[in-house]
Amino acid sequence: MPDETTLLLQRTESSKGHYDPTLKFRPLYKRTGPYDEDEQGLVQENTGVRVWSESYSSIDWIHDRIKEGVRKRKLRHFQGFRGYLKRSSDGAQAWILVGMIGTTVAMIAWCIDVVQEWMSDIKQGYCTTGWQKNQKFCCTDTQDVCDAWKTWSSLLTQHETMYYTSMAIYTAFGLFFSLIAASMVKYTRERVRVRKGTQTVFSKSSSMASLLHVVDSVQTPEYETKTVYYSAGSGIPEVKVILSGFVIKGFLGIKTLIVKSIGMIFSTSAGLNVGKEGPFVHLACSAGNIACRLFPKFNKNESKEILSASAAAGVAVAFGAPIGGVLFSLEEVSYYFPMKTMIRSYCCAMVAAVVLKIMDPFGTQKIVLFQVSYDKDYHLFELIPFIVCAVFSGLLGTFVTHLNIKYQELRKSSFISKYPVIEVLCIMLTTSLVSYWNPFARQNVSEIPHLIYLLITTLVIKMGLTIITFGCPVPGGIFLPSLIIGAVTGRIIGLVMQYLTLSFPESFSACDQDFANRGECILPGVYAIVGAAASLASVTRTTISLVVIMFELTYSLTYAIPIMVSVMISNWVAGTFFVEGIYDLLIQLRGYPYLETGREYIHTESITSIIETLPVIEGPVNIEQLRRKLNALSTLGYVEDGGFPILSNHILEGYIAINELSHGLEQLEKRLRKTLTEEEVGKIPCYFKAQGGFEENTHRHLLIRSNSTETKEDFNNLLLNDFSQYIDHAPLSIHENTSMTLLVDIFSKLGASYVCVRHSDGSFMGIIHKRRLLAYLKEE
Repeated sequence: MPDETTLLLQRTESSKGHYDPTLKFRPLYKRTGPYDEDEQGLVQENTGVRVWSESYSSIDWIHDRIKEGVRKRKLRHFQGFRGYLKRSSDGAQAWILVGMIGTTVAMIAWCIDVVQEWMSDIKQGYCTTGWQKNQKFCCTDTQDVCDAWKTWSSLLTQHETMYYTSMAIYTAFGLFFSLIAASMVKYTRERVRVRKGTQTVFSKSSSMASLLHVVDSVQTPEYETKTVYYSAGSGIPEVKVILSGFVIKGFLGIKTLIVKSIGMIFSTSAGLNVGKEGPFVHLACSAGNIACRLFPKFNKNESKEILSASAAAGVAVAFGAPIGGVLFSLEEVSYYFPMKTMIRSYCCAMVAAVVLKIMDPFGTQKIVLFQVSYDKDYHLFELIPFIVCAVFSGLLGTFVTHLNIKYQELRKSSFISKYPVIEVLCIMLTTSLVSYWNPFARQNVSEIPHLIYLLITTLVIKMGLTIITFGCPVPGGIFLPSLIIGAVTGRIIGLVMQYLTLSFPESFSACDQDFANRGECILPGVYAIVGAAASLASVTRTTISLVVIMFELTYSLTYAIPIMVSVMISNWVAGTFFVEGIYDLLIQLRGYPYLETGREYIHTESITSIIETLPVIEGPVNIEQLRRKLNALSTLGYVEDGGFPILSNHILEGYIAINELSHGLEQLEKRLRKTLTEEEVGKIPCYFKAQGGFEENTHRHLLIRSNSTETKEDFNNLLLNDFSQYIDHAPLSIHENTSMTLLVDIFSKLGASYVCVRHSDGSFMGIIHKRRLLAYLKEE
């Protein structure tokens, strides 16, 4: 009978080359192999142990909650002062972690803001008193002419040709910066292997007979390589997918964090019509994911709650709105947001905002550059133009969203996707040519003068550039372009109202006192704020969080009602055209598996129409038979998800996922091939449940006796053919007459990755995986 030392030796040798949870912080180490630490506790809970998931596979939240319960029970076993210290240390880890993340996010934001401001100014000139200073820090006094700042055109040409020289230099810098940003994204791309025809297999229109034919034929699955750019775009759609319970390996890794941070500096400095507010959420979640590896408690279980807190910190540093960041994480990003997550998100966002304010990247004691403040109250009659502003901004935002999605579909299906760098350079050249002659298209919203025709031109330019730029292979978000489109729209309406009140003062008696005190009644800047909020609401479909963000940006509750009304009306207007916001549309476009919790699905069929009759494991099987079953699942498209029900006389006794079974087979075959031929390896039996009436060690010993001599080496080899530790002995099962509505709630609210279905007599009927349900709902 083997002793504990032998078992430990077998365990250690079989896990070489995989991620070891007991090792120190190793952010670049590939996380594969065993996922759970307390394997014995999880086996006793009948849930089994897990290995690290593959990309685009679903996470079993039920298993993670059980694992957290096992961990907490172990903590309660410690008594006295030692137990108090352990529990206190465990409780403090969350606060230490969110504080670290908030500080890290603020430091990243400070670096990006400072470098981006300098690089934006270097396109036009340089500071003679210090090359590292941007124009604002170079010209600190209030004089109109700054002798310390020298433009490139003044050094190279005469006054007559200065305009064209400036434009050429501006364009050259923009092209150079865009080239760097696009090249970084392109050459750090990931190649993901996907099976051909997966969507067809998962389609509800595929008959079960055809699926069974595929299983019986055991065809070799065909794969294709899909290129993904993790550092491009805003990253918010992918963050939503990850927080919903799906794995995207590398998306929140250290390589993506570095590449996207640097690439975002170059893309925004180049002058591309993208913002850095959305990517800040991605960067913050990446920082949070990396920091979680310092604490095994969060590295293995509660990381989704820390990622929600990180997203709040990202919005806090992007808009200077920590409370709005918490609400944005709750409303738009997070899938699971209990009260403790809200408190952690609040702490993380608060720390990020405080640290960034202390660091003062802009030298203005403000967190962001475009904070504004108005103290004049509005008149009641202005609610009508505010509503008009909301309607127009909502229509324009919806129009931009629709055309942008259409253009991204065109990019995805045409030759454009093959030349990402050339596409970015063409967009940059177009941006320079159509924007440089109109200085208001290159300036901040607060700098636009009261000239309606130039504002209309600026509006058309910004809309066109946003349509073709957002989604191109460079880091950049949709927040700021949407705000600018709405702000310009609102300012146009504000200028019209200002013209009417000045031209026909007798029709606006409510303005008499304002004319006497201020000389004006209407502030176009207020309409710009209302329009900006309405436009962003129509694009992202956020409501409460957006209103709070606008409050924190303007430092005033004076315009609470106009902003709230505009956001609500804009959502209604946009909702008449599209149910989803741009992030949900991008999730659909990119084919991510995402089950939306807030959406009401109309079901016309029973769950029996989507039940999958897949290969099962019943009785002892050998390695060759398991290979054929795994190949059959892969042929059906279950490369990332899927698994095998364990049956005994047609009664469900357990479930083993494809990840765990593949890992166990890999370890077993690796050891057996040292001494056995390929044919002999294929005949080795594998076991999935303990034989009743025997102790655990006795059972394993019998497994060895049935296949080899009782030597220590043979024991170490064949001990791996017992896969019972990977089995979920209490799989979630439902009756065949269960309603589709309840099935959707089970997947969305419980976080299940699969559900087994049984007949009225208790016998096994089939299984429904999350991907199968998503394919069905997508076609409804």
